Amino acid sequence: MSVRFLDETQTYAAATIGQCADALEDALRAGLPGEPDPARIFIDLPPGEMLLMPSRMTGTPTVKLVTIHHDADRPDPRIKGVHVVFDPESLAPTVIMDAAALTVMRTTAVTIVGLRGIAPADCDSLLVFGAGPQGRAHIDAIIAEWPIREVAVAARRKANADALVADAAARHPEVSFTAVEGEAIREAVCRSRIIICATTASDALFDASDCRDDVVAAAVGTHSPDCREMPSELVARSFVAVEERVSALREAGDVVMAINAGLMTADDIDADLEQIAKGTVTPAEGGSRIFKSMGMGWEDAVVSARIAEGTS
Repeated sequence: MSVRFLDETQTYAAATIGQCADALEDALRAGLPGEPDPARIFIDLPPGEMLLMPSRMTGTPTVKLVTIHHDADRPDPRIKGVHVVFDPESLAPTVIMDAAALTVMRTTAVTIVGLRGIAPADCDSLLVFGAGPQGRAHIDAIIAEWPIREVAVAARRKANADALVADAAARHPEVSFTAVEGEAIREAVCRSRIIICATTASDALFDASDCRDDVVAAAVGTHSPDCREMPSELVARSFVAVEERVSALREAGDVVMAINAGLMTADDIDADLEQIAKGTVTPAEGGSRIFKSMGMGWEDAVVSARIAEGTS
């Protein structure tokens, strides 16, 4: 039995986020989802939790096993683990890759698929909440797809936002970067066309009243029904796109909490990722649009296949 091992560096280098987004769109347009995957399994651990995410929907069995530490200030990554790809005939493992890197690439690629369907082509300003790997990856990926000229970064620790801004500015000298805190965060919310929430927050990071009427917001940091990053008022008034309706009503706190507050109903979810990718549901002109993702096993399977292809 021959198994390929891909470390963090090899996983990141094997494909671009745009290529991973293309692979997800291709899979959705070809007919995914197939036979539904089991819901992800959560196991409480004293300092955090363990997640088990199996998938069979693509025809190639995969499983991702990760731990997530509750302490966001640890010097090492909060997410650690492995993703295993199995041969569909022999069921032998064929590839084992770094799950933290895969998660960053998958999460960002899913956001790009969602935003391709709801974000106007002329979006030129971006606000990112969160200065970790997800924030970094989302900045690079969105700059690659939209004519972004201005990026603001907000984080719990200003030093982390400063570090991300310096790093991103070195890679994108044509873009203006600013680390914001205090009242400057509100000002950034007021002017930004795209807002990305990639944090461990349990409550809304900004006020809906501060947002532009045409804002596009995406929340990717949480997968719990009682945690949200976007204000419920924004969700309720917007075109709402999610990965998949059943899982969103189970895990997407940004949507669930708006429903529980009586501001919307499940029927007010406008589109899922398959409809977005196929273009069968599109938002009307004007108005705000939001996208909420939690991460699904079949997405890991598709993105890991694209990564493995890039290393073969």
